[in-house]
Amino acid sequence: MESYFINNSSVNIHVLENGVPSSKTPSLLVIGGLWEPAERAIPILSGLSSHVVALSLRGRGLSSTPEVGYDLSDHLSDIESVVKHCQLKNYCVLGFSRGASYALGWSLKNQQNMSGLILVDQPPVHSKQSEESVEYWSNLVYQGVSLLNFMRRKAIEGLARDVNMVDFSSDLTQLNLPVAFFVGRNEKASIPSNVSDETLELYKNTIHSCEIIEFLQSGHMIPDEEQQKYISEIASFIKKIERK
Repeated sequence: MESYFINNSSVNIHVLENGVPSSKTPSLLVIGGLWEPAERAIPILSGLSSHVVALSLRGRGLSSTPEVGYDLSDHLSDIESVVKHCQLKNYCVLGFSRGASYALGWSLKNQQNMSGLILVDQPPVHSKQSEESVEYWSNLVYQGVSLLNFMRRKAIEGLARDVNMVDFSSDLTQLNLPVAFFVGRNEKASIPSNVSDETLELYKNTIHSCEIIEFLQSGHMIPDEEQQKYISEIASFIKKIERK
C-alpha cells in the first residue's frame, strides 16, 4: 500500500493507494465521511483485490488545513487533484455519509469518465453545518477516540462558515451510470441511519439504474457495523460492472 501527498494549489492532499489499474476491472475512489481520513478506508484498500484509492480531504488526516475554503467546490478540487494524479479512467466512486454528497457533486459533472457510483447512507443533500454542530463534532468521541484526532477544529468551523447548501434531489435523473445505494436498516443502532423512507423512495424512483442494498444489522455506521458485508457488496458491484 502506497502513502503519498498530492499538491492542490496550496493544499497537500494525503492519499492511500493499493493495487494497480486494470483495463478490465474498474478502479475505486473512496471518499470518507465528514471527519474521516484516508486511513478509515484501509479495510477496503486491503479487502479488495482491485485498484483502490482513498484520500483525506482538506482538514482531515494528514492533509493540509487551510484557513478558508471548505465549500463543495473546494472539496471537489481535492478530488479532482487525486483523479488527475492517479489518471483514473472508467473508475467507480464510493462516498460514505457526507462523502456521498461530495461523490454526487463530482459524479454529476464527471460521470462520462466513470463506470459506477456507490452512495452510502446519505440523503442527496450537501448540508451546511450549524454553529452548534461545531461544538458537537469537536467534542464527539467515536469508538473511544476523539474526532479531533482525525479532523481539525478549524476545518469543522470552515464547514459551518463556508458551505452553501446544495440539494441534489432534482439532479438525480441526470445520473446515467450504474448506482448502488447502501442503507442501514437497524433502527436500534446507536447511530441510526441518515436515510428516511421518503429519501429511499426518492433514490429508487429517480435514478433509473439504482440498486438498493440493505444492511439489516447496521445503522449509519455501515463500514464498521457490517464490515465484511460492506466490502463484499462493494466487490460485487465492481464485478457486475466488470462483466458489463
